[in-house]
Amino acid sequence: MDRHIFLALTTSSQWMLFLAIILIIFSWIEQKKRILQAGLLLFFLVGTLSLWIILGKLISVPDVLPQGKIPTEAKTLTYFYGLVLTGILGLASFLLEWRQSKWTKPVNIALIGIAVVLFFMVYHLQQQS
Repeated sequence: MDRHIFLALTTSSQWMLFLAIILIIFSWIEQKKRILQAGLLLFFLVGTLSLWIILGKLISVPDVLPQGKIPTEAKTLTYFYGLVLTGILGLASFLLEWRQSKWTKPVNIALIGIAVVLFFMVYHLQQQS
């Protein structure tokens, strides 16, 4: 895969992920539901973008693995699958927030935890390539 395409896909998704995390944390501090909803919808948007990247086969994993090493493309696909998971959790949390469920906060905390792990995962991937 071309390095420029790799960096464009990972960097744009990383910034969207960062913005969604910041929006949700800021909404907890300021107690603003609209900001929380914007962060959750941004998670859904980045999940949808990641699903498009996966289904569009924009990242192709080489068949031959040199010396048993996991290629960067495979790790990148794992990152995008994680983003699809955050998109699903973001949509679920948005619907729970809409219904004013008591499960909204635990789902949001899990969502932020997964998102932080993915943020540093893609940072590490960008440093490797």
